[in-house]
Amino acid sequence: MHKPPARPGLLRAALSALAIASISGCLTSKLYEPRASDEVYTEQVSQLYVTADQKSFVVLGKKYHYFILVEPKLLQAIRSGLHAKMQAKFLPVHVSMYETLDGEFELKIPGLEQLQAHEVNEAKTLGFVTSAQEDALLHRYKIKGSRFKSSKDISALEGSALNSSYTLQVSAYREKSKVTQVLLTPVTVTADGVLMILAAPLLPVAFMAAQPFRVK
Repeated sequence: MHKPPARPGLLRAALSALAIASISGCLTSKLYEPRASDEVYTEQVSQLYVTADQKSFVVLGKKYHYFILVEPKLLQAIRSGLHAKMQAKFLPVHVSMYETLDGEFELKIPGLEQLQAHEVNEAKTLGFVTSAQEDALLHRYKIKGSRFKSSKDISALEGSALNSSYTLQVSAYREKSKVTQVLLTPVTVTADGVLMILAAPLLPVAFMAAQPFRVK
């Protein structure tokens, strides 16, 4: 009975062929073309939305939309009585070649001396830690999600704005010799200006709590 060749032998043969081809110049140089440096850019954001099922935050930038999975602990903090005292900040976000993103989101409650003892206890129950250096209670959340390209700029669409705008810093994978797949945003706008995703409305963060975040 004929037996197939062993896998280690096939692997060695393939590596040998690859080495010979590269030495002889048979392989195109594009296979060895180095990856371009990451695309680094910023987005000025003044509005933050949540999907109707409250499982994702949606950040509307001018060129891209960012969908971020909501941690239950983050949702709990937003719904707490401390929400009005919180400041929100996105730390630098990285986007991979597959348009997935990861980074950190920080909530801060400044002014330790102005807080009541029960407020400090509640914050610590929610996972906040004391930072004497910043005179604040801090909590950083790991965030994951996806980036989508917007067909037009709807970032200035009328909605529930944050108290001030903030900067989202993004570094995104970029490769010279390959065209990456572009994911178009699922966010649409109705004739009367309502933001929708999959036939469900996008809701401002104020829907989840009494006041929008204050931004550092």
